[in-house]
Amino acid sequence: MTRKLAEGRMMAYASGNFGKALVFGGADLTILFLLTDVLGLGGTTAGWVMLAALCGDLVFDLVAARLVIRLRHAGKGYRWMVAIAATPCALAFALLYAMPVLGARQLWMLAAALLVFRGAYAVIDVPHNALMTQVTSDSRARGRVSGYRLFFSTASALIVATILTPLVQQAGSAQAFDQLALTGAVAGGLFAVTMMLCAWTSGGGQSRPVRPSAEQDGIRVPLRDPMVIGMGLLALLTGFAAPAFGRMLLYIGSYVVHRPDLVATLLLALTAGQFAGVLLWTAMTGRFSKSLLLAMGHGVCAAGLVAFSLCLSWPVALMACAAVIGFGLASVFMLPWGLLADAVDVVEWRHGRRFETGLFAFYLVVVKASGAASTSLIGWTLGWLRYVPAQPQAVTVQAGMLGLGLGIPLVGSLAAILLMRRFDLGHARHGRLLFALDRRRQSGADPVSGLKRGLVKSSGDGEILAGGLALSAQARQSMSRSMAAPAAVRS
Repeated sequence: MTRKLAEGRMMAYASGNFGKALVFGGADLTILFLLTDVLGLGGTTAGWVMLAALCGDLVFDLVAARLVIRLRHAGKGYRWMVAIAATPCALAFALLYAMPVLGARQLWMLAAALLVFRGAYAVIDVPHNALMTQVTSDSRARGRVSGYRLFFSTASALIVATILTPLVQQAGSAQAFDQLALTGAVAGGLFAVTMMLCAWTSGGGQSRPVRPSAEQDGIRVPLRDPMVIGMGLLALLTGFAAPAFGRMLLYIGSYVVHRPDLVATLLLALTAGQFAGVLLWTAMTGRFSKSLLLAMGHGVCAAGLVAFSLCLSWPVALMACAAVIGFGLASVFMLPWGLLADAVDVVEWRHGRRFETGLFAFYLVVVKASGAASTSLIGWTLGWLRYVPAQPQAVTVQAGMLGLGLGIPLVGSLAAILLMRRFDLGHARHGRLLFALDRRRQSGADPVSGLKRGLVKSSGDGEILAGGLALSAQARQSMSRSMAAPAAVRS
């Protein structure tokens, strides 16, 4: 019974990703097309608007993290923040999609609306993601939570693919601005209700006291720590490269394949592949490390991208390729969050402080800023190639679209596979780390010295802990004496 309640709390927490993906994923997928083909901005100008969003993300998540930490000191937890911030964020999203019907086409108005939305979203995104560390501390359970999160995100993506994206396309061709505004309002309301229910139903499963971790928390995370560096690189690849395929589908379908009607079908195939991927990758998290599964997912994604590039004249095959890409992207988008939750424990062990909110804010800053940078690059490249909306495109423009939509995510997947070879944090090693952390908290011992700082850096045979956390012989003896614990770490 206790296990069922714990699993229910994890599902309740993960349900918040349905609302988050509905607004942020929907905006991320359609906003550039909205700016260029609905509001008539040039590609270069639209790129500058997205750059303004990038600069905003660099600030918003850090400000939101500082606000969350201060509120936690005052006794207001993550769930309280999620519930309070839901309505303002919903209103900001509705405003963004009401801009065309309001006649607000001035550049500063568009940029301001986009910044207001991303700022409001940061205030809800930081505490919701950081809440994952308190929902469960078990490495395998965190893998399942990551899968549940992506399941709800993918369900939301289905709505984006079948409703929001076609409406944006219709607004560009038929000026159906009133329907676009109504859709934004409905999606915003659904988001607010979802986040409030998530905050209300996910309580009671905290794995460690909130107050002590709040007192240790901070946004000045140890940037030189190899685990922090590794998560930063992973965030860069996840935000910049992986979503480029979805962002460019509207352009590739409309101007390269010359089948605008095929875009919604490709998005559905991508979503169907993600659904299948969620089920398989989640089932495998109990047996394999999250870093290994993440590398495998990038490999599947890379294979699908290569196949897509070879089947541009075969629409049926394109749908199959999109499904394969979606299957790989399920791993790419779900597993970094479980790795990040484990990284909080690694950094606590190394530095004696639990940077919960700080590390999640750091990751969000990098992944969102890199995502905005990717969108800006797309806009600037289209402008440089002299892309003209609703017109037949030159061969160079089509080649540029394929390079942006297929080349960037392919290179990103190959780089992520190499990066995952440097992560060495399995379930058993994370379990030993938690054991050592609990004993240290009980004894009040200082952080064990002698930690090697590489992600994978040890000598001789045997096992290392948590991404290359190896202890010197002197440190192990000190830990054994001070904690009266068995050898939790071997090198």
